[in-house]
Amino acid sequence: MTNELIDSELQRRPFVPFRLHLVSGRTVDIMTAQAAYAMGSAVMVFHPVRNPDVEPGYDVISIYSIEQLEQLEASD
Repeated sequence: MTNELIDSELQRRPFVPFRLHLVSGRTVDIMTAQAAYAMGSAVMVFHPVRNPDVEPGYDVISIYSIEQLEQLEASD
């Protein structure tokens, strides 16, 4: 996986939601262009938090831990 590929998906117009498949088996859905930010060798993914005193509201995922990017169908 490359930072350029992630960034091109985030910049796509119209935006198409996508899913990151991680080597751990976990998946992360990116439903809007504002939900993630490509930064060098990682992707910052923003998510809602239940407890802002404990949770940061984002995850930083290494590009090297992303196995696959899957485009999702946009919901109307």
